[in-house]
Amino acid sequence: KSGQVAVCFFGDGALGQGLLYEAMNMASLWKLPVIYVCENNLYGEYTPGSETVAGEILSRPRAMGVHAESVDGQDVQAVYATMKRLVERARRGEGPAFLECKTYRYYGHHVGDVNREYRTRDEERDWMTNRDPLQTLSGRLMQQRLAEQSVFDRIQTDVKSEIATGVQYALDAPFPKPEQVDEDVYA
Repeated sequence: KSGQVAVCFFGDGALGQGLLYEAMNMASLWKLPVIYVCENNLYGEYTPGSETVAGEILSRPRAMGVHAESVDGQDVQAVYATMKRLVERARRGEGPAFLECKTYRYYGHHVGDVNREYRTRDEERDWMTNRDPLQTLSGRLMQQRLAEQSVFDRIQTDVKSEIATGVQYALDAPFPKPEQVDEDVYA
């Protein structure tokens, strides 16, 4: 009734966890304004999703009466338009929705996952070269004459500077005291 909508993000690896389905079931029963966003990057930690998820992904939420859709997660404009529509739907009191964003994890799952033997370097290169969301969006905006390359060059320079400033701040910061280790930790 407040107009607020909760959005839960998780990877496709969570599709093998019962807690996700329990939460979706309750949201469906109570018609909660929740959007479940599954970042389907094709791989769990070390395993292709095709080896860990049986059946069609969207059939799972639909079985609980949860509205379910899929979108090209590499297309910024498509994701925005779809999420806008799903948020409006939730605000109208139509219950939860599930959105599968088909995307890709460019690098390893964690710092120790450097070899990534479960996929080829050609596959990674193809996604980075031909499916980069920022390059796709900037190309589309320039083609439509809504922006010029200089705008994106300036944004890239500004972002790199902001990141460098943040990294330096972290490197210069003192280590926390041992008694502070669990402050502001809620998980």
